Amino acid sequence: MATRKEAKRKSLIQVLVLIVAVVVVAVAALVFQNWWKNRPSADPHEITLHASVGDREAEISPYLVCELGEECPEGQVDELLVDANETLHIDIPEEVYSSDWRVLRIYDDPTANDQIFHGAYDTDSVEIPGTSEDARLLVVEISTVLVGTDDAGEETPYSVVWSISTLDEEAAQKPAPEQ
Repeated sequence: MATRKEAKRKSLIQVLVLIVAVVVVAVAALVFQNWWKNRPSADPHEITLHASVGDREAEISPYLVCELGEECPEGQVDELLVDANETLHIDIPEEVYSSDWRVLRIYDDPTANDQIFHGAYDTDSVEIPGTSEDARLLVVEISTVLVGTDDAGEETPYSVVWSISTLDEEAAQKPAPEQ
């Protein structure tokens, strides 16, 4: 049978172990919270989409990237040929699909144009047919607002647009069909 002194000592050790465990958990939580708050985010200029049509693939760089409310210089429109009977598949990276984003589909017949809004984590890819009700797909744009770092090192919201032309230059030069 344990003596009173041994029982007190055992109880004291248990209390000390419990205090140390609480301190370790609290410190770990603070370190994680600090890391989470200060973790580096991807630069909106460097986030690319992956697009494919059959065996043709392309990495799509942003067409427009600018702070909200600022003038946006236009960038390069990426091209990926999509024939009338093909489907354009676009993989959306988590930096984009983890917040609200939209898909704008522009056809050679303006009445076929449409826009689809997606909430955070709704989907991580989209499939877009080369035609819609006899209208030929011309351009697809994906857009969202991302947090980036400005010239002063401060986090700020950026409007980002990726643009994909689905016609080759020769087809784009042809006049639109009469309605």
